[in-house]
Amino acid sequence: MSTLAKIPAGVQYFFDAEARLRRDVERRALKVFEGWSYDEIILPMFDYHDLFARGMGAGPAERTYRFVDRDGALLALRPELTSLVARTVATRFLRRPRPIRLCYSGEVFRYDEPNERAVREFHQLGIEHIGQTGIDADIEILLVAADTLEAQGITDFRIALSHAGFLNGVSDYLEFADKDRSRLRELIDRRASGALEEFLEERAPQIEVSRRRAFCQLTQLAGKEDALQKAKDVFPADLPLEAIDELATMYKTLGALGFEDNFDIDFGDAGELEYYTGLTFKVFVPELGIEIGGGGRYDNLIGSFGASEAAVGFSLSLDALAGLIGTRGDSGESLSEPASTVLLGGERTRAFREARELRKQGKKVRIER
Repeated sequence: MSTLAKIPAGVQYFFDAEARLRRDVERRALKVFEGWSYDEIILPMFDYHDLFARGMGAGPAERTYRFVDRDGALLALRPELTSLVARTVATRFLRRPRPIRLCYSGEVFRYDEPNERAVREFHQLGIEHIGQTGIDADIEILLVAADTLEAQGITDFRIALSHAGFLNGVSDYLEFADKDRSRLRELIDRRASGALEEFLEERAPQIEVSRRRAFCQLTQLAGKEDALQKAKDVFPADLPLEAIDELATMYKTLGALGFEDNFDIDFGDAGELEYYTGLTFKVFVPELGIEIGGGGRYDNLIGSFGASEAAVGFSLSLDALAGLIGTRGDSGESLSEPASTVLLGGERTRAFREARELRKQGKKVRIER
């Protein structure tokens, strides 16, 4: 078969109703971001590979599409957008008043192990709130995420809250080196309680067996206020509990704002990227059964490119949002008004003059013979 009839693995084409639906999803999201005073930033499609390695960590950065330019520099298609925002703020926004609120929309590219349905080109919608410490900015980010989903007509979303301080506090308490911290994060994210117990038995034999088992069970725990109380009961008295207290305050505030059913606590989420330092969260819609977005606080990331600054943000998958809305009956056809047909006939000038007048009135036209 000719290569012209094939497309590379993992890329996607969209046209007609699909394209209209995706553009409408994007417009709705950007309108919400603007409504919360987030200014749009347009970021480069590729940059130095080292930038993403600094931002994401060396492991995740290995999944980038890399190439060498004519000067011999190693470049990469952007695998995420937060690192680009962080570098921009650290180098170009030094004198801009804080906090800085930025939003973006664009494709990212990541290479995962091949499989029949792997997608390697994704479209992300997101925001970053930079220069403000404390949970007020965290709550704002969560509310913008909820508002964005509601603007798409999605009200049955669930956002699972966790905290990197949970993992970091345990790692500090056990005096884990970086390698062990990464392994602990991996096992928690996989919810591999058996393997986690074996790992702790090997690397932290000083912990009594009952507490070690309780900690492993805690990583399987998701719920409401009860999850927070169980976490406090499991942790040693001398382990800092700021992470749990912050989650409790955020959860209580969100509940008072009418989001009791939309937010949960999940101690089985350690944050996939190493740069998270505080709140982490993932967004789900029950019928999809997969994560459609997420984010968190990353107070150390900007320090990789300049002076350290507090920061928190999130991104949502436009692909998942459009797919979900499409399956719920909005194919995109309703997003396109009917066209006024203009017949060319024998008077070409008259026909095109009529078409121009209709367009000046903001109407859609279609030229036919």
